Amino acid sequence: ASSFDIYQYSPVAMGCFASSPVDEEGGLEKRINLGLEEVKDNLVAQLGDQKMMLEVLKALVTYINKEVQDSSFKTFLGYAVMGNHLLSPKATSAYPPSMGRGILALTKPQYLCYADCDHNFASRAAVVARIRAAAKKRVEDAEEGGGAEGRAARLDALDGASPSAGPAPSDPVSPDDDLDEEDMPGGKKYAADKEAMLSVLEPYCDILEGLLSKRQDKLRARFLKITKMEEDQLKNIRRKLSVVTAMVKVFSPSDAGRHLKLPAFVGPESYGKSTLINHIIGRGTDSDAMPTDPGMGTQVVCKVSPGTFESFRMASDKGGTRKGSVKANLTTINSAMKAKSERGELGIRDMDMILAQKEFHPPVPMEFLDVPGIKETTAFHTSLALSMASSLVLVCGKVEYLSTQLADGGDLQLLKDIVKELDDPLPIQCVVSFKVSGQEFTKNQANYVKLLKQYFPNCEIKDPLWMDFFQEGVSMEAKGRQCDIFMGVAAQCIDRVIDPYKKFIECADEMDQLSLAIHQFLATDCIDYQNSKDKAIEDMKEGICEYNKQGGGEGESQVVNPVTIATSLLVECRLAEINWLVCQGKELHEQSFGEVNSPLAELCGVTTDGSPDEERVAKAFTTRVSESFEHYMTQDDGKLKKEEHMQYWAKECCCKIAPYLDTAPFSWFCTGFYIVIGDSKNKTAMLRRIQKQEASVRTWSFTEQLVNHLKRAKVDEWVGKCAGKKGRELIDSQFEVMEECCDFFRELAEASHFLDEVKGNDCMEELLEFTFVMTERILAKKRNDDSQWEWTKFAKWLKSNSGGPNELKAKNMQLGKAESTEVVDICKEAYELMRIASNSNPQWKSRLERDFPEHIEKLNACTKRLSTPFTGSPSAGAALLIPHSVKESLTSKGMFGGGGSAFPETASVFADLQKSSGVSVQDAPGPNQEDQFIQHAFDYIARTGSRVGIYMRRPDTQTYDPLDREKIFLEKLATQPNMTHLFVLWSPSQSDKKKWTLETTPKWNISKGKVGVYLQVELVPTDGPFKADTFLKDVVVPAVRDGETTAKANLANIERDITSIKNDFKGGVAEFIEQMELALNLSPMAFHNAMTPGQEIRKDMDNLTKNLKVPKRSKDLKFQIPSKSFLAQVPEFTDRAIDRLRGPEDGEGTEDVAVEICQELLARAFLFNVMLGQVVSMSRFLAAHTYDKVLLPLWDKIGGKFFMSGEDLKASLAEYVAKEAKTKSGEGDNPEDLEARNMHYLLEMSSKQNFEHMYVGCVVYMLMPALYAIIIPCIIDMDEAEATDKTFRHNIARARSMVGDQDPWDQFVKYMRESGQAMVDVVKPSPRGAEVGFRDDCAVR
Repeated sequence: ASSFDIYQYSPVAMGCFASSPVDEEGGLEKRINLGLEEVKDNLVAQLGDQKMMLEVLKALVTYINKEVQDSSFKTFLGYAVMGNHLLSPKATSAYPPSMGRGILALTKPQYLCYADCDHNFASRAAVVARIRAAAKKRVEDAEEGGGAEGRAARLDALDGASPSAGPAPSDPVSPDDDLDEEDMPGGKKYAADKEAMLSVLEPYCDILEGLLSKRQDKLRARFLKITKMEEDQLKNIRRKLSVVTAMVKVFSPSDAGRHLKLPAFVGPESYGKSTLINHIIGRGTDSDAMPTDPGMGTQVVCKVSPGTFESFRMASDKGGTRKGSVKANLTTINSAMKAKSERGELGIRDMDMILAQKEFHPPVPMEFLDVPGIKETTAFHTSLALSMASSLVLVCGKVEYLSTQLADGGDLQLLKDIVKELDDPLPIQCVVSFKVSGQEFTKNQANYVKLLKQYFPNCEIKDPLWMDFFQEGVSMEAKGRQCDIFMGVAAQCIDRVIDPYKKFIECADEMDQLSLAIHQFLATDCIDYQNSKDKAIEDMKEGICEYNKQGGGEGESQVVNPVTIATSLLVECRLAEINWLVCQGKELHEQSFGEVNSPLAELCGVTTDGSPDEERVAKAFTTRVSESFEHYMTQDDGKLKKEEHMQYWAKECCCKIAPYLDTAPFSWFCTGFYIVIGDSKNKTAMLRRIQKQEASVRTWSFTEQLVNHLKRAKVDEWVGKCAGKKGRELIDSQFEVMEECCDFFRELAEASHFLDEVKGNDCMEELLEFTFVMTERILAKKRNDDSQWEWTKFAKWLKSNSGGPNELKAKNMQLGKAESTEVVDICKEAYELMRIASNSNPQWKSRLERDFPEHIEKLNACTKRLSTPFTGSPSAGAALLIPHSVKESLTSKGMFGGGGSAFPETASVFADLQKSSGVSVQDAPGPNQEDQFIQHAFDYIARTGSRVGIYMRRPDTQTYDPLDREKIFLEKLATQPNMTHLFVLWSPSQSDKKKWTLETTPKWNISKGKVGVYLQVELVPTDGPFKADTFLKDVVVPAVRDGETTAKANLANIERDITSIKNDFKGGVAEFIEQMELALNLSPMAFHNAMTPGQEIRKDMDNLTKNLKVPKRSKDLKFQIPSKSFLAQVPEFTDRAIDRLRGPEDGEGTEDVAVEICQELLARAFLFNVMLGQVVSMSRFLAAHTYDKVLLPLWDKIGGKFFMSGEDLKASLAEYVAKEAKTKSGEGDNPEDLEARNMHYLLEMSSKQNFEHMYVGCVVYMLMPALYAIIIPCIIDMDEAEATDKTFRHNIARARSMVGDQDPWDQFVKYMRESGQAMVDVVKPSPRGAEVGFRDDCAVR
C-alpha cells in the first residue's frame, strides 16, 4: 500500500493554489493535505485487513481443487487449452496457424461441455440437434406453407427423410430498410442460431484449410494415414462446409420466406458480366453500378437489389446498410481482396457477399448475383451463388469459344462440376454479349442450345439472348427491349427461398465424419501434449496444497470555493484508487490462481516478460481456463432436476463464480470489493475539515442488520441436533443442519435487498454515485490554476473531430436555389452529411431513419415524373389499353360450342370501341409476352401523346378491387404526369348488388394520399344501360379535349409539391444545424452544471434510479437450496472411518470396525459455492438490468450534449485510448502519461461487464461475513469426534469484526483493564448461548 503516492494529488502538485489563505486551523492547504493523508490511511488500513478477501480466495481455490480431482475434468481441461498450446512456441507439433485457430475455436468450453471428450471431443452433434429443433420451430410457426400435409412433409425432411421445403416465412422486410440484422423480424433468434452454426462451421473450415494447404503435404499425409480418409473426401467436405458457412453469413432475416428471382451471372474472367448487369439495371444505358475491371474486377459475390437509395454493406456486417456509391465501395473491396488473393492469403473465412442497392425496377421481386470469374480460387464463391440462384445466366462470346471453354481443361470445366453437384438443377439462360455481331448470333443460335444441352443435360436451357451493347447502330429503344426480354425470361424461372438451416442440417453426416477424424488425429499426433498436460495438472494439485499450507493466505486564481477544490481532488484520488486497486487485483490473482495454474500456463507458452504480445497470450490462457471451470458439467439435456444431479448445481450455481478465475474480471471484482466502503470514508476524510457542519461516514444500515442477524444464529439448536449421535443418524442430522444454515443465510441475503432492489440498496446507490462522478471526469475536470472547469484532453479531441456544420450549411443554401432536377441529389448529399454528423444521436435517430428518407423518396418520385418522356400530339386520341388475355377471352367461343363469344355483351362493347376513330388500340406484343404489357402500354402512351386511356378488365374477374398486376399497372401509369384520365371498364357480377365506384372500392383511387400523383381513375360499369357511343361522346371526348390543360396543371402541381417538400427538408436541416452548433459551443462549466444535483442530467439519472423496476424472475432472483435428502445421496459427502480397534482380548487378531461418517467439510464447501454462486448470479443480473435501464440512458444523455449517442461516445473514447496507447507508455509520472492511464481505466470501468463485476465485489464484501460465519463452520470436531459450537462461535465473532462490530473478547479485556475488577465479578453465570455477558466468547478463547 505504500506504493500509493497520494502526494502526487496534493493541492500544490495539482497547481490549485496561487496563494494559500491562512485561517485559525492552519490554512486550507494544510487541511486538504490532512484529508489526503487520511484517504491514504483508509486505503492502507482497508488493504491491510484482508480477512474477507482471503476467504474469497480460499473459496475459489477450493472450487479449483474440487474440479481438478475429477478425471473427466482433467480430460476436459486438457482439450480446452489444447489450442492455446498448439499456437504457442511450446508446441512440439508444428501446425499451420489456421489449423491452430480452428482447434482453439473448436475447444471452446461452452461447446466442449456437450461433447464426449473421451471418444470425440470435436463433435458438435448437440449444436446440430439445436439447429434441427430451431428449423422445426420455424416451420411450425409458419403462417403460410401448404397446409398440414406440407408442414408434415417439411418436418420429415428436417429429420433427414427428404429435402426441406425451406424456412418458415417471416414478416417481409424491404431490402431498402436500413435495419441492423438483430432489429429485423426474427433477427435476434437468427443471430443466436447463426452464432451457433458458425461456431461449428468456421473451426472445421479453418482446420481443413490448414490440412489442404499446398505447403502441408507431410501433415496431410499423417492425417490421412491416421484417419483412413482420402484427400478427395476432405476436399468435398471443405467445399460443402465452405458454401454453408458463407450462406449462414450472408443470410438476412429479411430474406426469410421471400420468394425471389435470383439470376446469377457466371462466365469466364473479363467477359463483361458486371458490364452486362450495369446495362440491364439502366435498361440499356450504363448505370455505372458495378466496377468493370478488365483484370477480374469482381472478387466476391455481389447481390444487387432494387432500392430507393444507392447503398452497400457486407453481408457478414451486423449493422445496417451504408449509404454511398456502390461502385466506389466495390472498387475498394475488390482491390483489397485481389491483393490478398495474389499474396495467397485468401481463405475460407473471407467467404462473404456484398449486398448492394441500386435504383431499378424489375417486373417481379428480383435481385442479381454478380459472380467472380470461374477459376479454382473462386470456386467456393460460384458454388455459393448457384446454391442461392433461381437461374444461371451464362455470359459468353462466340459459340466456338464456348465449346472450347466447356470442354475438359477449358476455363468453364469447373462450372460443369459445380452445376452437377447442385441439389436442384438450374435453368440456364445463355446471354451472348462478348464481341459477337447480331447476324453471327442469329446464325448460331441453335448451336448455343445444342452445346449447353450437351454439357448440362439435366438443366432447362432457355432461348439464348443477344445483348452485345457495344455494337454500333443499336438504338436505345432496342437495347431497352432486350433488357425487358431478359427480365421477362428471368421472371419465369423458379422462385428461390434461401434456407441456411436446411443446408446446415444436410451437412451433418460430413461434420460427424470430420469431427471423429480430428479427434483420432489429435489423440495420436499430439501424444506429447497429452502426457505433458497430465503432468501439468498433477503439478497444479501440488500447487493448491502448497497454497493452502501457506494460509491462502468560475473565479480568479485565488481559491474561492474550498469544497470544490476538495471534491475535485477527491475525484483525482478516486482515479488513483481505481488504477491502484485494479493493479492490486491483478497482482493478487497472479499470487493465487496464477501460481496454481503456472504448470499448465507454462505448457501453453505463457511467460512473464511483460511484452504486449505475451500479455495477449496470458490473457487468452487465463480466459480459457476460467471458461473451462465455468462450462464443465453445464450441458443440459432438459431432464435435469436439482434433487437428482450434482450437474444441475454445477450449471445453475457453482460455475457462476468461475469467471473470477480470470484476471480482468477478478481485478474489477477487487475494485468493487474495496470501493464500496472505502469511497465513503475517503469522501468524509476530504470534506469534514472544510464543510461547516461535521461530516460523518455514511451509515450502512446493513451492517447493523447483519450483526443482529448473526446474533440470532441457532448455534445451540444446531449443535444439539447432532450431539450424542453416530452413524447414519448423525449424518442425517448434519445434512439437516446444513440445509437450515443455508436457509438462515438466505433470509439475511433476501432481507438485504442487495440482490433484488435498487432503491434503498446501499451497495447499488454507492456504486451508481461513484460511476456517475467518474463518468463526468471522462469529459470535464476542474482547471488546475483556478476554480473554473475545463474539457479533458479527450473531450477536446472529440470536439475537434466532430467537424463543423459549414458544409451542411452550404448544402442547405444550395438547396434553396436549386432547380427541380437538382433537388434530389443535393438532398441526398445533405442527408449523408447529417447521418455522419449525427453519430447516432438518439434525439435525431428516428427522424434520420424515417422523416428525411421519406422526403427524399417523395422528391425522387416527383422529379422523375417531371422528366418522364412524353411526345405531346394535338391529334392524339384516347388509348384503348387491353392485355392480350382480355382480348383473347372476348374473341373465344362460348362454353357450349356456340358460334359467338363466351362474353357477348363485353365483346360487343370491345367491338364498338375499336370502331371509334378517336380511340387508339394498344395490344400486348404477343401471346407469350403478357408480362410485358404494362411497360409497352406505358411506352405507347409516351410515344403517341395520348393523355387518356381506356382499360378493359377480364369479364370473368371475380373481385371488385384491382388485382396485383392491375395495381402495378396503375402505379406505372401514375408515373406519367401527362396522362390525366384512365377509364376502367368492367361488368360486375349480376348476383352482387354492390355498386362499383371509387367510394365503394377506394383501392382504385391511385392518387389518394400520394404526393405528385394526379391521375384520375374512373370506374365505368358496362352492364345495364351502358352504351359505347354515349360513353365516348359524353365522357372520353371531353377528357381528351381538356387533357393538355389538365396535364399542364398537373405538372404545375408537381412543381408545387417539390417546393413544399424541399422547404420541409430544408427546415429540418436548419434545425439539425442549430442543434449541432449548440453542441459544439457547449462550455465545460455548462456541462458540469448539468451534472450537478437537481439539474438536467443528474435529475434524469435520479429519476431513472427512483423509478427503476426490477423484474421479479423467480429463476434469477430466488435462492435454491440443496435439500438434506439430496446431500445424503451424494457419494462424495459420506465416507467410512475407524470407530475402534478390536484387540486380542476380543478373542481374535486385531481388527478395525468401520462406521459411516459425513464428510462435513466437503459438503459445506459445496454449499458455500452453491450459495456464493447464486449471490454472484443474482448480483450480476441486477447490475446488468441497472446498467441497461440507468447507465445506458445516462450515456445517451451525456452523448447528446456532444451530438452523438452514448454508444458512439464510448466508441470514440476507445478510439482515443488506443491512439494514446501508441504514443504514450502510460507508466510515467508526467501528466500526459497519467491522463492516458486514467482514460484507459475510465474506459474499462464504463463497460457493462466491469460494472457487473464491481457490483458483485460490493455485494460479496457485504455478504461474505455471513457466508463465512454460517455456511463454513463444521459442527463435528473430527479430533474429538463430538459436536461442538466452537467453530461457529469463532467464525461469528470474526465475521462481526469484519464489518466493524466490536469483538466481544476485545470488549471484555478492555473492561477488565479499565475496571480493575476480578474476572469472577465480571463473568456471571448465564444460560448457554445467551446474548448477554461474555461467557461463551471467553470459553471459545
